[in-house]
Amino acid sequence: MLVFPVGHATTSTCTGTTSNAFTPTGPPTNVVTQTIGQFVITTENFGLCFTGSFNGTTQGTVTLVINTSTGNGIFFGQNAFTGTVTTSSGSSSGTILSPFAASFSNGNFQGQFTLYGGTGGLKAVSGFGTIQGSLATFVGTYTATFFT
Repeated sequence: MLVFPVGHATTSTCTGTTSNAFTPTGPPTNVVTQTIGQFVITTENFGLCFTGSFNGTTQGTVTLVINTSTGNGIFFGQNAFTGTVTTSSGSSSGTILSPFAASFSNGNFQGQFTLYGGTGGLKAVSGFGTIQGSLATFVGTYTATFFT
């Protein structure tokens, strides 16, 4: 794994509401890497712990494309968040889907996500937001805008 070696070794507890943050829940699984010219393409399954407006965990799949000559690249994927979402309308629990995409350079990433397809108390929730963080630890923060 070229991009997230330290962060994927971290385990965190998913509790708290003081900040909009995320951390890995453990190492990636089902990692498949191939090299094509100066590009390394890795696909893997991952888990993240979210606190703040989202309080719970995600499980998903990500594809990373790294330009080995610059160290810069992109990643994109899909995950399902399970937990509690707090909006201006209150808190609700369930599962919601969240595709995402980001670019990275100089050891940091920034990108966007979308929310749709909720179940349980999140059935009527949709929205979008931003993600940003460190590639070395894959610890980061997010913003979220909800439609309920």
